[in-house]
Amino acid sequence: MLEVTDLLKIAVGKVPQESSTSRASARYGAVGGVPPVVVWNVCRHCNLRCPHCYAAASLRPSRNDLSTQEAFGLIDDLAGVGVRVVIFSGGEPLLRPDLFDLMARARDRGLKPLLSSNGVCLDRASARRLADLGVRYVGVSLDGLAAQNDAYRGMEGAFARAVRGLRHAMDEGLGTGIRLTLTRHSADQMERLLAFAVRLGVHRFYLSHLLYSGRGRNLVGQDLKPAENRAQLFQLFDAAERLLDEGRSLSVVTGGNDSDGPLFLLWLRAKHGASAASRAHEVLLRRGGNSAGERMIAIDANGRVHPDQFWQAAELGDVRRQAMSEILAHPLRFQLQERENHLEGRCGVCVFKPICRGSHRERALAQGQGLWAPDPSCVMSDAEIGAENVQMVRGAA
Repeated sequence: MLEVTDLLKIAVGKVPQESSTSRASARYGAVGGVPPVVVWNVCRHCNLRCPHCYAAASLRPSRNDLSTQEAFGLIDDLAGVGVRVVIFSGGEPLLRPDLFDLMARARDRGLKPLLSSNGVCLDRASARRLADLGVRYVGVSLDGLAAQNDAYRGMEGAFARAVRGLRHAMDEGLGTGIRLTLTRHSADQMERLLAFAVRLGVHRFYLSHLLYSGRGRNLVGQDLKPAENRAQLFQLFDAAERLLDEGRSLSVVTGGNDSDGPLFLLWLRAKHGASAASRAHEVLLRRGGNSAGERMIAIDANGRVHPDQFWQAAELGDVRRQAMSEILAHPLRFQLQERENHLEGRCGVCVFKPICRGSHRERALAQGQGLWAPDPSCVMSDAEIGAENVQMVRGAA
């Protein structure tokens, strides 16, 4: 995740650089050190039919989802290995009847529960329950304003219901965010949805790049070209600066493509000079780049554990058969810790490798490349990353 607004504040001197170290002072390669954040898809069914859904969610519940007792055992196991943050996701997690019981168990075991939702089922009573359970943040996915969102997601009125849900959450004092997945269908919606987020008063606007996972594997042709992604990002960076200058409280972040960080540094250098870019660069170095399988893992509805919620082809273990301590000792996690030594082609020689770390492995794999091949959605040019003379070996762009 690239925290654009926070980095801007540091780069231009609005907050001291030291304030950025509180959440991520250690590099992401600390397998066996800092416990991972867990994204838990507590169910695989959903009331929407989003074409890019990484979980390929179905309309009907599955009998293979973890039972309540299995889920309680998993929560206890997560607490036992030191996990402190669990993002409850789906499918649509609010469709799981025992969701609040699971969140209560997590809270009682010292875990911080967060919610990722489509917002359609987030009524006033649910928002109050979430607040009572200590949920501090609710992220809601939208694919544009009402007409675009409802047509794309397959439910008339879905946008209005999600917005009501966000308002209920804000009324209960919860942190809130809107997340837009960037595709050819949604590119023209980015600035409109950002402006709407400002008017609504949510706390975060999250631009997520398309990941080639689940139904998203069928949308590779709908991904933007690197030059088109760059143009969208430059617009977003400009908008984040404008909002900061206006004193708006909305934080802009991006996710799903760690090459956004190097591009942000280039933009920052052009706008504010080398010193500003250097301050942001130091923060990005401390935080590291992609952390799949290290500072993040994902658990699907059937209890299988993956490096992140998108990289479903890689399985670290199964909570029905293994303790979490055994799963966290999987060799792939240690390979990922050393990923900078394994990356091939243009990623292997990239001067920004320490702050990107090859971005997303599942996108390279989905394109038929090897595990350590370059992410095909990198937004940086060969010249910008120092790869002009790289040989066209396997995975080189």
